[in-house]
Amino acid sequence: MNSICELVGFEYRKILWKRRTIITLLFAVFITVFSCIGPLMGNDYIKGEISESTYDGMKKDREYIRSMSGRVIGSDILSETIEAYTQIPPTDGKYTDTQEYQQYARPYYEIYYMIRKAYNINDRKEIELLSEENVNNFYSIRQDMVERSIEETTMSSTEKPASVRLSKQVKTPFIYSYTGGYTRFFSQMFVTAILICFICSICISPLFAGEYTDKMDSLILSSKYGKNKVIYAKLFTGISFSILLSIVLTVVSYVTTMAFFGWEGGNSPIQFFLPLSIHPFTMGQVALLYFVLILFGNILSVTLTMLLSAKLKSPFMVIVIMTIITILPMFVTLSEDILWIYHLFNLIPVNMFSIGNILDVFSINLFGLMVQPYEIILAFAIISSIVLLPFAYRSFRNHN
Repeated sequence: MNSICELVGFEYRKILWKRRTIITLLFAVFITVFSCIGPLMGNDYIKGEISESTYDGMKKDREYIRSMSGRVIGSDILSETIEAYTQIPPTDGKYTDTQEYQQYARPYYEIYYMIRKAYNINDRKEIELLSEENVNNFYSIRQDMVERSIEETTMSSTEKPASVRLSKQVKTPFIYSYTGGYTRFFSQMFVTAILICFICSICISPLFAGEYTDKMDSLILSSKYGKNKVIYAKLFTGISFSILLSIVLTVVSYVTTMAFFGWEGGNSPIQFFLPLSIHPFTMGQVALLYFVLILFGNILSVTLTMLLSAKLKSPFMVIVIMTIITILPMFVTLSEDILWIYHLFNLIPVNMFSIGNILDVFSINLFGLMVQPYEIILAFAIISSIVLLPFAYRSFRNHN
C-alpha cells in the first residue's frame, strides 16, 4: 500500500512540477473567475446612450425581485405583471428602452418570462388578451402546456405517461424568490466543465505516452512493479486528478457566482429557470446533480484520455483527438425524431455537460425500466469508465 502511495505521489510530482502545468492550472482558475463575472462587465444602453453599468443593472433587478420574495405566484402577482406590461406604449424600437418599461414593467420581468412560457405568448401585446379566468388557472394551463410539449415528442406510448406523471409531482404554487446566483451558476458550469475536460487532456495525456517519448517505457515495464503497481498508480493519478480539478473549479465557480449574484434561491423550484420543466427539483438539488454529472462525465473523459495515452506514442496526438471529441459534438445538432440515436449522442461527455440534456422532457424505457436522462448519463459514465480502465491498463502493460 505504501509503495502505491509513493508511486502516486511520484506521478503527481511529474505532473505538477512542470511549469506548463502550473501555468495551465492558474490560467484555468483565472478563466473560471473571469467567465463567472464576465456578464457583469460593460454597460447597458438605452437609445445609444449609457443608462447604467451591467453590474448596477443586475443589482437593481436583484433588489426588485427581493422586494417581492416570499409572494405566491398566483393571480395577484400575475395580474400586477400584466397591468405593468400594458403600460408600455407601442414603439418602433425595443420596448425595454421605454421609460414605462423601466418604471413599471422591469420589476416583473421574471414573472413575465414565466407567463410567456405557460401561456405560449410570442408577442408582448398578447399578454393584454389574457382573461381573468386564464390568470386564475395559471397552474392548470401551465400543466396543459407541459403535457402538450410531451405529446409532441416521439416518445413511445409508455414513455409519455411516465413524463406526465413526473410533471404532476412538481409542487405548486410556486413561492417567488431571487435565484439569479443559481441561474448564473447553471450557465457557468457548462464552461467550467469544458475547461476541466481540456485541462485534464493537457495534463494527463503524457501519463503513458510521455513514457514512450522519453524512452522510459521499456525501463518501467522491466522494473519490479512496472507491469502492475506503476500502472495502477498512473490510473489512480489520472482519475483522482480529474476529481480534484472538478471539485476545485466547481467550488471556484459556485463561490464566485454566488458572491457577485447572490446566495439565496437554493430551495426555489427549478421551474424559475426552466418554467416547463417536468422535474420536481429545487435549484439546490439541480446544482448538486449537475456537479455530480459533470464530475463523472469528466472521469469518463479522463479515462478515455488515459486509454489513448496508453495506445498512442505522442501526448500531442492524444490532445488533438480529445479536442476533436470535445469540440466537434458542440457543432452537431441531431433531430429528436429517432430517439435512440438522440439519447446515444447525449452520452458523449461534452453533451453530458448540457443542463438541457440532463433535465430533458423525455422518459426512457430501458428494458421495461422507466428512467430519466440524468440517470442514464450517470450510469453510462460510471460503467464506461470501469470498462475502459482495464483496456488502458493492458495497452501499456502489453506495449512492445
